[in-house]
Amino acid sequence: MAAPETTSPPLLLHAALHLYQLYDVCYSIDLERARETLATPSARVRPVASRGGGSVDIRQLPLEVSMGDYTMLIGERARRVYLLARIYDLGILAFRMIIPLSEPETWESVTDLMACVQSYPTMVRDTFNAHLSTLQQTLEPSLERPNTIVRIEDYTILLVERLGEGVPASQLALHPVLLQAALGERRPLSRSAESLATALSYYEDDLTLLTWSAAIVIEPDAAARDDAALLLEFANAQLLAFRSYDATAEEDLERIIPRIARRRRPVWARVRSSNRFLREIYGLIAEITDTNARVENALKVTEDVYWNRVYSAALATLRVEVWRTSITDTLAVLRETASLLHEEAQETWTSTLELLVILLIAVELVVAVLGLRR
Repeated sequence: MAAPETTSPPLLLHAALHLYQLYDVCYSIDLERARETLATPSARVRPVASRGGGSVDIRQLPLEVSMGDYTMLIGERARRVYLLARIYDLGILAFRMIIPLSEPETWESVTDLMACVQSYPTMVRDTFNAHLSTLQQTLEPSLERPNTIVRIEDYTILLVERLGEGVPASQLALHPVLLQAALGERRPLSRSAESLATALSYYEDDLTLLTWSAAIVIEPDAAARDDAALLLEFANAQLLAFRSYDATAEEDLERIIPRIARRRRPVWARVRSSNRFLREIYGLIAEITDTNARVENALKVTEDVYWNRVYSAALATLRVEVWRTSITDTLAVLRETASLLHEEAQETWTSTLELLVILLIAVELVVAVLGLRR
């Protein structure tokens, strides 16, 4: 149940804003080799703890490494920030800038801050990019098939550990002030804006509010708070992986289509190239299918009702299905193309064999006629 609009939400007594910048740098990263190349200590992220039974299985838990702390101007205040990086075997580097908030903090001031970082300040972007370059160079031996185009995804999470006295967190779902903060909007929102967010709670004192660009997680339990943040980060990593590979698949398709058009040549010129071209297309189909499955199966939630809802809601809010569907459509086009080329190759061979049979018959007739004349 959402709190009435006239009810002021409690103050934030202990909270931090997490700014994420994810980079898709390569096809995959060898995490064990990456750990060996890192000069600073690194550790695997701990497994997600179950909430409500079942389990959350991340096939390859990412490596986490500290990238230092800095003072930078964000909004109108100099703030101490802490930078961390997570290294995913999916070929993604996820940077997280943690900005501890003053205590206590009003929701109005938090809204101003989140509006300020809707588009990251130049200093924040420069910090992310500088550390990306450094980390890429360090991890180079562990990077498999580096990308020529590095695609980026960003996301913001407000993690609230403790609220002041007042309405319980679960009753703040879709409260106008929280929705403004999540959307980074200083102006009052319309009632229909509620449809832009998804709210979930497990206990009375927790709340997860999801939008396409930011989330608010109110969670007094430290482990559950970290788990929620990891699931949201992982959903963004999957979004970036699907986006990146969809673009690659589209490029492959655009490269293949003109070659199909150029194949309108005489029969004898097509015979030699058919099998080679088909093998190339089948190779692309196998690679896209394998990559799609690798990203799809990177995280599995087994019977854990609450975390499954959070994760599924995050994927839906981020519209991950759009990119999945696009990849599926590209696969369908490639399979149809392969089928048509296979049929064409079969027809070509059939025509060639028929021609050879006719030639053999003609030769036999000529030989027979010449024999009769003798």
